[in-house]
Amino acid sequence: MTQLDDIIEDLDAPVDERDIIEHERLYNEELQSKPVVSSRTQFGYAYVLVKSPYDNDIRKGIRLLEELCQSGVDQRDFVYYLAVGHYRLHDYTPAMKFCQRVLEMEPGNQQATQLLEIIKKKRKKDAMIGAAVLGGGAVALTGGLLVAGAVVAAGIAAFKGR
Repeated sequence: MTQLDDIIEDLDAPVDERDIIEHERLYNEELQSKPVVSSRTQFGYAYVLVKSPYDNDIRKGIRLLEELCQSGVDQRDFVYYLAVGHYRLHDYTPAMKFCQRVLEMEPGNQQATQLLEIIKKKRKKDAMIGAAVLGGGAVALTGGLLVAGAVVAAGIAAFKGR
């Protein structure tokens, strides 16, 4: 297994459901008791949501991370996990944009560089699969039209033979 395979496995590995529940509890407690949730608590909750197996959780994590970025605190980790969240949703264009943003903040950042490489490979693979599916569909359509044409021709021949 290559280093990129290890990274992909880590990116795709969902967090334990109990971690999500615990971070949600901490987030909600802080939300109830303080005027503003600390960036540390919000980031912790956003991180586990982005690593959730559920797309709706990932989207919620992305929203929390976007809020953190808009609060004027544009930390590298917030932006990197925005890229991870979009990657996990197979939304590669914004994922690449956030990787580039991390690299602007911290040129040579290995996590962002590797994630960007993974995303480019996934996009290429998805494009190849899409092309194969379209090609297979075209072959099926052509074959179906040939069969339909043969049936019509046979029907016409049978009608004329009466």
